[in-house]
Amino acid sequence: MSEQEPLRSALYEKHVAAEAKMGQEAGWEVPLVFSGIAEEVRAVRSRAGVLDISHAGRIRIRGAGAVDLLERVCTADAVHQEDDTALYTLLCNERGGVIDHGHLLRLADFWVLVCSPPCRGKLLEHLQTVAADFDAQVDDQTGKTSQIAVTGPAAPELLDKVLPMKVSSLPPLAVRSGSLLIARYIAARISCSGEWGMEVILTSMMASQAWRFITQKAGESRLPPVGLAAADVLRIEAGLPRYGCELNETIDPMTAGLERCVDFDHDFIGRDAVAKIRDKATARRLVGLVLEVTPSGKPATGAIPKQGSAVKQDGVEVGAVTSATYSPTLDKIIAMAYVGRSAGEPGSRLDVTTGRGDLPAVVKALPFLSPK
Repeated sequence: MSEQEPLRSALYEKHVAAEAKMGQEAGWEVPLVFSGIAEEVRAVRSRAGVLDISHAGRIRIRGAGAVDLLERVCTADAVHQEDDTALYTLLCNERGGVIDHGHLLRLADFWVLVCSPPCRGKLLEHLQTVAADFDAQVDDQTGKTSQIAVTGPAAPELLDKVLPMKVSSLPPLAVRSGSLLIARYIAARISCSGEWGMEVILTSMMASQAWRFITQKAGESRLPPVGLAAADVLRIEAGLPRYGCELNETIDPMTAGLERCVDFDHDFIGRDAVAKIRDKATARRLVGLVLEVTPSGKPATGAIPKQGSAVKQDGVEVGAVTSATYSPTLDKIIAMAYVGRSAGEPGSRLDVTTGRGDLPAVVKALPFLSPK
């Protein structure tokens, strides 16, 4: 396959048949919109929806030295992670910048690191390089598997009606694995929206059948498909970081407000650099911004800031927008931004540069919506 040809998930034909608006992300051709962004967001917030997130990276780590490798590369405490759980972690460079973030799924015999789509290649190379010092094997499972997410307040009840195992009683970050028609699957209680969520990794040969059943054949329990455009709105409403927006190799965990993901009691790559940043307080902080403009049911033309748009206080630039969107849930234009520490107190009034000029905004502590 040439570099110009996009990757496609096993569900590509299903998305085309559903007349989804397709687009490009991290070298993949993905479904951006099915019925409409606002409609899909509201479906997830009020009931539930299903997403094809097969473009996420899935890297398997195994071998006698796997836990030692993970202790070295993960900021979270992978050594004490229990079997059948998911652990949110960062991976840093020596300067403390974030190489990527993701969920580490621990099974009895191996781990799976679910990582950001644009970071899969460099992260695979990073892990394989470090693994040379340990008795560990690292291999990419992305092309052999698919990943489907079901999320929303009604999702557990609906899934209980159609799945062979009861999932509503699973606690957050629980992981279960099993076989369905001899095909193995891994199910993790993790969320991409701030609502109840479950993500399932399964063989690509089974993905089409599972998708068709969930979206068409499950009777009253069937769920609407949700595109990645709505998924990004859900993410921003939930205050969740995205690599390339809130995270990159120049941003450290402390500045990103992700200190909860860092265990300083083990020697991970970048530990000393991150510890120094922790001890002197960061110059910037990640905050939410609610623009004081009335969308009137839809975004006002040009009023949504772009990534990199200036954030100002009394006419002086104090930060920049990382993500922004119209929130159908709040009927507000919202943004995430890094701003100077003194300018980031909740309730502070700032201005944000947009296509309609500088618009007033109020600082809000993240997330915009209370987590479920």
